[in-house]
Amino acid sequence: MDDRRPRILVVDDEEYTRAFFKGILPAREYRTSFANDGSEALRLWAEESFDLIIMDIRMPGIDGMEALRRIRAVDAETMVIMVSAFGDMDSVIDAMRLGANDFFAKPFSSIDKIRLDIGNCLEKRTLLRENRSLRQQVAAESSTHDLVFASRAMENVLSLAAKSSGLDMPVLILGESGTGKEVVARFIHARSPRAQAPFFAVNCGALSESLLEPALFGYEKGAFTGAAATTAGYFEAARGGAIFLDEIGETTPSFQVKLLRVLQEGEIMRVGGTRPIKVDFRLISATNTDLAALIREGGFRKDLYYRINVVRIEIPPLRERRDDIPVLLEHFMGQVCSRNNLKHRSFSRDALDCLMDQPWEGNVRELRNLVERLMVSSGRGAVARRDLPEEYRDTCRKTPDDDRMPLSYEQARARFEEDYLRRLLEAASGDLKKASAISGLDLSTLYRRKNKIIA
Repeated sequence: MDDRRPRILVVDDEEYTRAFFKGILPAREYRTSFANDGSEALRLWAEESFDLIIMDIRMPGIDGMEALRRIRAVDAETMVIMVSAFGDMDSVIDAMRLGANDFFAKPFSSIDKIRLDIGNCLEKRTLLRENRSLRQQVAAESSTHDLVFASRAMENVLSLAAKSSGLDMPVLILGESGTGKEVVARFIHARSPRAQAPFFAVNCGALSESLLEPALFGYEKGAFTGAAATTAGYFEAARGGAIFLDEIGETTPSFQVKLLRVLQEGEIMRVGGTRPIKVDFRLISATNTDLAALIREGGFRKDLYYRINVVRIEIPPLRERRDDIPVLLEHFMGQVCSRNNLKHRSFSRDALDCLMDQPWEGNVRELRNLVERLMVSSGRGAVARRDLPEEYRDTCRKTPDDDRMPLSYEQARARFEEDYLRRLLEAASGDLKKASAISGLDLSTLYRRKNKIIA
């Protein structure tokens, strides 16, 4: 049979109703499961992914309204059709407010109408899935657009990342803060068989264990102060996607024990929960710390390290791949100018030489921040060395001017002309005709010199 058959869950405490839907939903067209009450329905829904749930409103124990409320708390895409007794419109209205997509009234009348409504709900589900897929594709493309490089070192990193994307194995990404570990993680996910499922990024170093555990594992209503409703965590919500745990070396040993169990058993227990829930996700971890040293000091579990360190990718710091600096500067400048509707600016040779000398302790993140600062603080035209913030100028290698060494006549003339033209164009707001009138230079001559010296 076609594995793409829609998955439908029918929930009703009456055997007659379950038999009715079994009769009108042939196995050749649908994969149908059945539940006797809301509790069993929630268990099946947690374990499997359904396209449509047909559920009675009034059932013993957890009724259809409560089950719908819990489903909609974490799942907005699964279609839900509620079944109610004829005339019970108040309950139907409440169900629609909770997120039900349609309703059937008992006793059932037109089978053709019921089949048509089921078909319409499944078609809407398909459209929602396609829209989500398109959004994720756009997000994946936008999230990896900063993978700009010219160095052999980054070429090797991306080559390994591309190979690992097709392997459904844990990945450990190592690198200093700001090197782009999350960008590489998104690159891997966007090219993996799991690309259509969600990608969740969590910074373990930014959350205490009391916040990190509920965020990942989810929690039951009343599990702690403020837990007003049962909520699925990222592990559960991933549903076949990827979880990126940044700064995993910052986690506590007690949390590491829980994470190891998830990876070994493929199931979680929500905070305050009493039953295991199956989960399916790919783990991508990252750290800027030496995990081997942490293991020796007792700060990281060796067995967890072996679990997450299957595919290992090391991103070198920016100072070790300086060939990437010019292309990254150009790339970020283009982004900032496009986003703010500004005229594109390049970097002069003296500014570029200065920036190539920097230690870049903040790596690519620091470089991006610098470009944004320059667009606010400096003038127009190409960015010169004098436009750079003082802390960058102070760490540049000294030029002949700095040492008061004499220049040749041609060097001095070229430097003067470049500086003069920059100031002239700034005064004329970039208008060559106005600059020609101010300077007395012929317009064609001014145009040629501008392109030769500044462009």
